[in-house]
Amino acid sequence: MQDDFNINEISLDGFQVVRGQYFSRQLEPSFTIWYSSVSFNTAAFNALNNCESISIMVNNNTRCVIIKPIPSKDRDAISWLKPPDSKKYRKLECSKFTHQLYDLWGMDKELHYRTNGRLVKADKKLMLLFDFSKPEAWRGVKMVSDFE
Repeated sequence: MQDDFNINEISLDGFQVVRGQYFSRQLEPSFTIWYSSVSFNTAAFNALNNCESISIMVNNNTRCVIIKPIPSKDRDAISWLKPPDSKKYRKLECSKFTHQLYDLWGMDKELHYRTNGRLVKADKKLMLLFDFSKPEAWRGVKMVSDFE
């Protein structure tokens, strides 16, 4: 069949294989919302320089969430280490907060939602911005839809 096409033979000299890790979403900070909890991946933790505590800010008009590092003694501080000083993120149980988000944002209680974040700066401080206006929707480990 290849005789039907005019295919030129080429040399692979000079080409390099692109490592699969460059295409892994695990390298991007992500934030997942379940009906009763939230979690961040390790990349989010690393992006904020392994800070111990964060605060969470929500903009209901844009469906955006910002997390920013804050001192653990701050009254709004949320420890996201599991256990403290283990350098691993954890799932944060917060059903009152997530129930409100699901209601306000019209999300399906049977699904969880994930979006990738990006570093932003405000008041000379690094923060992570997560836009949930077009999140991925998941049922278990299967993606149901990508709203983009």
